[in-house]
Amino acid sequence: MAAFVPRLKAGLVSASLLILAGSSLGASPAWAFNVDVYRGVDVNAANGRATLSPSQFRFNPDLSTFNTAAATGKPCNYRFTITGVANNPAQQGDQGTVLFAGASLPVGVYTATFNNIPLGHWRIDHPGTINADAAKLAIGTYAQANRGNIVGGTFVPVPPSVAVCN
Repeated sequence: MAAFVPRLKAGLVSASLLILAGSSLGASPAWAFNVDVYRGVDVNAANGRATLSPSQFRFNPDLSTFNTAAATGKPCNYRFTITGVANNPAQQGDQGTVLFAGASLPVGVYTATFNNIPLGHWRIDHPGTINADAAKLAIGTYAQANRGNIVGGTFVPVPPSVAVCN
């Protein structure tokens, strides 16, 4: 037992040095963060539900999203998760990949960049292998199949009756 303790201490010191060396060599997936961003979408005045048609997800040239639902200026919001962001909170220029869990989107990676212009803005770029129309169709189809990602305040149509964005 006496010989085991010094070897254990030596092993812990070596492991600690490896962890420190790894953290100073650059970002690793263990240090990456996920960020939720929001795309403002319209509401259907007849039923109060969020409109998730492809027209709500136009790439012009990017898909504009914000780090808070309040910043979108729309009554309903659709939440996307960006994975692999280096900083928390995000710093201007940080990038990540949009997570489309279980989606069958056109081939490629949807990349998000925090440009903070205007305040809190993230741009999502579609893969270069598809055009903007194919990307908005894919995102609209994904959103319709994943309505649980709607983050909504409420919408009050005229005449006043409250409908929830879901």
